Amino acid sequence: MKRRTDPPNPMTPEEQAQVPKYSIGVVSKLLRLPPQALRRYEEAGLLEPTRQDGKNRLYSDQDVANLEEIAALTDQGVNVIGIHQILQMRQQIQQLEQEIKDIREEKEEARGSYHAGEHHL
Repeated sequence: MKRRTDPPNPMTPEEQAQVPKYSIGVVSKLLRLPPQALRRYEEAGLLEPTRQDGKNRLYSDQDVANLEEIAALTDQGVNVIGIHQILQMRQQIQQLEQEIKDIREEKEEARGSYHAGEHHL
């Protein structure tokens, strides 16, 4: 068997956070929430864990972070509709922040290319 010479592409932290790895029992213990609460949040459409073999729920680090936020909002008296809207707004903010970051990087690259071209005149 031939050995792989190229190193595998490592996952980004964002990709690692999306990998499903925790069972409902583990998440329940981590967050000190009953499994029924986790199922209710899913039924309400607040999150969608991955299903292993179509039945067992598996939660990612991102799911756990979202559940912490959902539990905190619930403790503050925010209802399901409010939580859903807050989560949507936060996701939109994150997307916009990423777009801004990407545009700034492109701008810096273009600026660097422009300045490099001046030296060749």
